[in-house]
Amino acid sequence: MNLEVQLLLANQYIPHGHCYLWQTPLVGLHVAADALIAIAYYSIPICLICFARQVQGLPFKGVFMLFGAFIIACGTTHLAEIWTLWHPNYWIYGILKAITALISLYTALSLIPLIPKALHLPSPEQISSLNQQLSEQVLISEDAKQQLHQLNQELEQRIAEKTAALVRANQDLQSSTKFKEKITDLAPNILYIYDLNSNSNVYCNPFINKLLGYSQLEILNFKTNIIEALIHPEDLIRVKQHFESCLEIEDDKYLEIEYRIRDSQGKWHWLQDKSAIFSRNQVGEPDQILGIAQDITEAKETQLRNQELTQKLESQVLALAKNNQARIKLAEMNEFIQACVSLEEAQNIIGELLQPLFPDSSGAVYLINDNQIFLKAIATWGTPTSKEYFEPKECWGIRRSNLHQANSPKLHCNHTDSHGDLGLTLCFPMIAKGETIGVLYFSFKADYTLEQSVKDLAETVAQNLAITFANLKLQQKLRFQSLRDPLTNLFNRRYLLEFLDNELDRAQRQQHTVSVILLDIDYFKRFNDVYGHSAGDLVLSQVGAYLLSEIRQYDIACRYGGEEMLIVMPGAVAKDAAIRAEGIRAGVKKLQLEHEGKKLDSISVSIGVSSFPNDGSNVKSLIDAADNALYRAKEAGRDRVVSFTKTS
Repeated sequence: MNLEVQLLLANQYIPHGHCYLWQTPLVGLHVAADALIAIAYYSIPICLICFARQVQGLPFKGVFMLFGAFIIACGTTHLAEIWTLWHPNYWIYGILKAITALISLYTALSLIPLIPKALHLPSPEQISSLNQQLSEQVLISEDAKQQLHQLNQELEQRIAEKTAALVRANQDLQSSTKFKEKITDLAPNILYIYDLNSNSNVYCNPFINKLLGYSQLEILNFKTNIIEALIHPEDLIRVKQHFESCLEIEDDKYLEIEYRIRDSQGKWHWLQDKSAIFSRNQVGEPDQILGIAQDITEAKETQLRNQELTQKLESQVLALAKNNQARIKLAEMNEFIQACVSLEEAQNIIGELLQPLFPDSSGAVYLINDNQIFLKAIATWGTPTSKEYFEPKECWGIRRSNLHQANSPKLHCNHTDSHGDLGLTLCFPMIAKGETIGVLYFSFKADYTLEQSVKDLAETVAQNLAITFANLKLQQKLRFQSLRDPLTNLFNRRYLLEFLDNELDRAQRQQHTVSVILLDIDYFKRFNDVYGHSAGDLVLSQVGAYLLSEIRQYDIACRYGGEEMLIVMPGAVAKDAAIRAEGIRAGVKKLQLEHEGKKLDSISVSIGVSSFPNDGSNVKSLIDAADNALYRAKEAGRDRVVSFTKTS
């Protein structure tokens, strides 16, 4: 290989013309001299050849030929001299000189044994005598030749006929064979014949060398089973099954298969192979298979790349569709939660909204209480794997103020189910405006693979829930502050007037009654004067708490003003309201309060009762009626219940 490279690569030497310094007269002199010598050398062999052809029976004709070859070689070296002036192919020039030397040496050696023979050549007189004797013998044999000539003509005629027929047949055969050989040699596909008995190739066209780098001889002399040696292991079983299937096909049918084969450099090529029966044995069973294999590596790699891109695209489309569905469900959840007017309403729907978002999980939403002491599960879905209540210190997510992901029992939070088969868990602390609102908890099965999109979605849900719950808590707090009396925790007067107006309107439409109980704490000023204003506040708050514990679910208790409190009882008639008022009066009197270690005096209340529509047709008239009855109760000595009557 190195010699071949050196023969072809001449740029590592300098042209011979450099030796003459590229002086035009000197270079021209050498070119002219070598050219004339070469012409002269080539002319001499021509003369020798013409002479040898003109002289019949010329002895030592081989010597003439050797001389001719020697002279031609010499002339060629002079032409090479001209060539190397500009092209430094000195290896080629050296080879030409070596060939000339070999021819010269061989010619010289050939002359040595011819010298004795040349010395024993006959003289012209001897040759003339021999020619005369030969002429006499020719005359004798001439007669015999004429007889043989006639016989030969007849035989030749027969032979000619047979020969012509054979020549025509042979020409047809040669023409067909050459045509087929040219087709197989020039075909840009691998043509092979596989012998089923020896499990080896018995023929391959030259294209296998161009494609795979193996010579035809290497393929034919492969030491092991060529299929097992060169076919890709993943395709080996299919190829063997393919050849087994070929045993069942008819002679005019073929089977196709695609497989990978290793070239001489270890690279894999994809081939599309079409196989058919080539020959059968004496019993008619196939023993050789003819195959045509086309290189489809580029197309196959393109196909595989397209499949891979298609799969990636499909997975991305599915992921986008999944994310889109998740965003739609998330938007729906946000819409529902934001439409909630209270935390209690949000608690009832949050579990149902989170289940479709995370179908492969179980979980819970925890909110921390106002005192920051514990967290309570306000919504769950799936199979619960966490406590209903737990302290903030039991959750790593709250303690770290960051997502806590765990799939090991030692890393799970203390609020999780330590006895169950717990897999992956996620704790997202819900933080809004720097305050921890609660925790969004997820649990998955042990074999679940968490996708980043699910994790991102869960984080987004936690953030949205934190903001939503913070807003709901703030709204609830503001609503409480705007509608409640902070001391007694009862509704304030503004809410009372609005609520009572709505209830009266509803009662008028539905033809039912609404009763009002107005109470006043007797001698309330005495509590402030004797025990201090803080004691008075205690009396008000405890009486308010008692009222809240005694009213019905659909009743409301309000602080009407000062030490006056009012209860609205929708659907209650005056008689039932009076009975209820009496129970409240008696209950308040039983309250025993202490302030700063001192026991307070017993509390009594005076109560006035009125009822819609008999005692008043609107808010003002109905409250005025109750106030009138209250005034009568105070005049009558306090600590009593008086119902409004129009005669009063």
